[in-house]
Amino acid sequence: MPPSSRPDAPAAVAAGFVVHALVPAAGRGERFGGDVPKQLLEVGGRPLVAWTVQGLLAAGCASLVVALPEEVLAGAPERFGSDPRVRFVAGGATRQASVALALAASPARGEDLVAVHDGARAALAGRDFAAAVAAARAHGGAVLGRAVTDTVKEIAGGRVVRTVDRTRLFRAETPQVFRRADLERALEAARRDRFVGTDEASLVERLGDVEIAAVEATGPNPKVTWAEDLGAVERLLRERG
Repeated sequence: MPPSSRPDAPAAVAAGFVVHALVPAAGRGERFGGDVPKQLLEVGGRPLVAWTVQGLLAAGCASLVVALPEEVLAGAPERFGSDPRVRFVAGGATRQASVALALAASPARGEDLVAVHDGARAALAGRDFAAAVAAARAHGGAVLGRAVTDTVKEIAGGRVVRTVDRTRLFRAETPQVFRRADLERALEAARRDRFVGTDEASLVERLGDVEIAAVEATGPNPKVTWAEDLGAVERLLRERG
């Protein structure tokens, strides 16, 4: 489906929308390599996830719950942000488990909007966050992302089978925004069915009764996956002051 039209993005949060955030940042970053999880590496003199927390607070979140590896919890406020709106909890063995644990600790009420945002996406543009929140308010749920522009092939056994229609494809990023009650239902259904999704939208989609808007990002929103990604994120953070 085509990306949703963008409302007046900068006004979306300021217009009285109450939005809470969850930041799953307990992963080990196997693809990144090294002894330190990527979200804890320093960029511009601060851990990557500290920049993520700062950005979400600047965007107007009423609260944040950050799921971290248990061994770094003790010093979390000093390292990642001591704002009273921020709470740190131990994450789980999977992203899905970490989101569930963070949601359980969130003060968000059933109809409040909850934005799940990757701890390793520290350079999110405030206008894109606001646009995703506004779209979720209007539709029930929203995913920030981008239309696929490359030609995409379906393969089997190492051979090309066909060319996929890219006009119907959307590359999902975060934040992904839902009402707390719907995200809670989705997590519980996934737990019951032993279903593991690759993002929160894949869980909510299974409910079948929540419309999820696709919101086209206008600014860079890179996720640190490889070591070379750190430099690009640091440049973006410096450009934004």
